[in-house]
Amino acid sequence: MAKSKLKKAIKRATKKGTASKRIRTDVFSSYKPEENSKFFDGIVSGENALYAVDFQASVKRDYYNRERHCWRVYSKKEPTTWVKSLRSAKAYRLSVLWSVYDGKQFWRPKRRDKKVQSILTDLPRIEGKQGDHSRHRCGNDWCCNPGHIQIGSRKANEIDKHFHYFLNNPDSGVREAFRTTLSKLCSKHKLF
Repeated sequence: MAKSKLKKAIKRATKKGTASKRIRTDVFSSYKPEENSKFFDGIVSGENALYAVDFQASVKRDYYNRERHCWRVYSKKEPTTWVKSLRSAKAYRLSVLWSVYDGKQFWRPKRRDKKVQSILTDLPRIEGKQGDHSRHRCGNDWCCNPGHIQIGSRKANEIDKHFHYFLNNPDSGVREAFRTTLSKLCSKHKLF
């Protein structure tokens, strides 16, 4: 009985216009890719009033023993506060768009055109929940360095997690043993 009264009250309120659905305008999908890219470009360049990027939030060694720098977005008001999402999306989504539209110089000249075209082709596949996944080569889900992000299948993403269990292990001995012993396998999967 109480449920039917509640339903009737909601129906009356909706008809009268007293109840309205909130329309969000701050979400990733409500902007064009170029607009999201410009927004992240402001963060990367330091021009954004609220956010900035720490370009060395984490430094890791890859399968060739080269340093790889993970980027992390933080709040300028509270520099110790890391930002989990921007425009209701993970920061790495914006960074990938930035690398295509405004940050093309990020990619090496020899690979630039091919990489940009590959990303533009792959981006629509990660829009839905059933599509492909954004795979973090570094294993840090907060990392927004476009060079650490690949688009791939859910299966490949799950395999990555197993690699990163060892590559990000708190015990440095385990990390180094895995990285050096299985460097060819890590290189094949492009994980570090």
